[in-house]
Amino acid sequence: MNDAHNYLNYAPLDAAAPTPENVSRRSLLVDLRNCYEGFAGIPQELRLLFDMFSDMPWQQLGGLASGVFHRAPRETPPKDAFELVAQQTRMLIAQDEGRLPMPLPFRLLPGRIRRRMQFPFSALITTGRDEKLDREIDREIFEDYLWVKLFDKTLPPSRRGLIGKARFFATELGHENARHLTMLPGMFQKGLDSTGWDLFFAASVTPYKLPARTRMVIRYYDALPLFSPHTVGDPWPHASSHGRMLQNNMKAGATFFCDSEPVRADVLRMFPEAEKRVHTIPAVLAPEYRQDQRAISTLRTILNRRASPATAAARPAPMPQGEPLRAADNPRLVMAVSTLEPRKNYLKLFHAFEVARRMVDVPMKLLVVANPGWRSDKELAELKALVREGSAHHLAGVPIEELRILYSMAHCVVCPSRAEGFDYSGVEAMACGAPVLASDISVHRWVYGEAAEYFDAYNVEELASLIAQTVTLPSDEGHLGDMRDRGFRRAALYRQEALAPVWQDALAKVANEPQPA
Repeated sequence: MNDAHNYLNYAPLDAAAPTPENVSRRSLLVDLRNCYEGFAGIPQELRLLFDMFSDMPWQQLGGLASGVFHRAPRETPPKDAFELVAQQTRMLIAQDEGRLPMPLPFRLLPGRIRRRMQFPFSALITTGRDEKLDREIDREIFEDYLWVKLFDKTLPPSRRGLIGKARFFATELGHENARHLTMLPGMFQKGLDSTGWDLFFAASVTPYKLPARTRMVIRYYDALPLFSPHTVGDPWPHASSHGRMLQNNMKAGATFFCDSEPVRADVLRMFPEAEKRVHTIPAVLAPEYRQDQRAISTLRTILNRRASPATAAARPAPMPQGEPLRAADNPRLVMAVSTLEPRKNYLKLFHAFEVARRMVDVPMKLLVVANPGWRSDKELAELKALVREGSAHHLAGVPIEELRILYSMAHCVVCPSRAEGFDYSGVEAMACGAPVLASDISVHRWVYGEAAEYFDAYNVEELASLIAQTVTLPSDEGHLGDMRDRGFRRAALYRQEALAPVWQDALAKVANEPQPA
């Protein structure tokens, strides 16, 4: 990648090609399922993308509020205004609570068996009918629901106006139920009647089949369920359903936009014939990430307040806020931000940090911002030991406003992963002025370029030496000062103002391709 922002794998649009203004004659429907999940990663970028799309001059913008685990059975057409509201209320309750009405025989089964059977059963009885976009959510009455459930975790309150720029539709079947159907023969694949919509945009592969006149656009983040099955939870169903949806979307002629060039290369290893419709646009950085240095007392407050309950029992008593600071109370923070799971390589980081502490006489602490994820028992046990002995902080549920303070006050941020699709934490850290130490994998090289220092992801001694060397350097001058400046420039490549025109050009090109007969 270069500073010219030439991310796409096709030539820049010329005078005869569609221009960004062409979207004013087109309509875009966005599957918002991922917005129901988590603060960071894919959910965060989908919120940012929908926000970005809402500022583009579409003829019509829609959001598919498909939920995750639910079934909201279809009802007879409402007789009056009250019944219309009541039906929408029941539909949203079903989404919010994952409600799945079941026949009496299923309710009599033991809990585990019932849970294993209810999702496939609930999905199967709907296979004969497509999801129709006739269950619109009233965006005035249910504005709070839409904002809190879909957008509030990432977007600032000033962006609430996007609710009024789009129409939102609910589905009978939650997204995970539709995904279950992809494990069956193709005739069972769930249809989505998107008639009248030019583009359907999904963050990651989608379980839906669409009418031929709706162009499918897939935002593709990684092929890890297929390329690294040993690192994910429930690998067999995860890999099977991901692979089936990927195949279905390819057969349907979808256009893919990968978040990094190495991810695009992975897709083309499996589907070399699809080269002309697999492109790259990097992930979008939230505008809230910027340098934000605060007093040490603010840092201590965040460390105390956001301590993760997963390691709370191992945590020493926090220092009273009124106590004076000693040098050892203000150690240099070596920070890592990501879910606790095997591919993130935390075990190597924990070991390397312990080795680094013995290499130099500089007070330092490991700061880990992470929720437990797939197969994280070993990582969690090691982290508890570090927290217990007072050499690490473990935080969770940290909002962006506080996370940027932590990034800004960290001496360095380590991105130790063995496999990634993009790795947001390094770019977020650079935007906040933190030097980044990254494992030497192709994704990191593509995303971070010359703005990071690299180490062998499998070499504990090499990482330990790099950490030890880094914590001995002054943070505001010399080598780390140069890294900070390079990081600011690199992070600017992923700002919304840089990527919005790229996305608009890309979507205009797809929307204006000749329609099938």
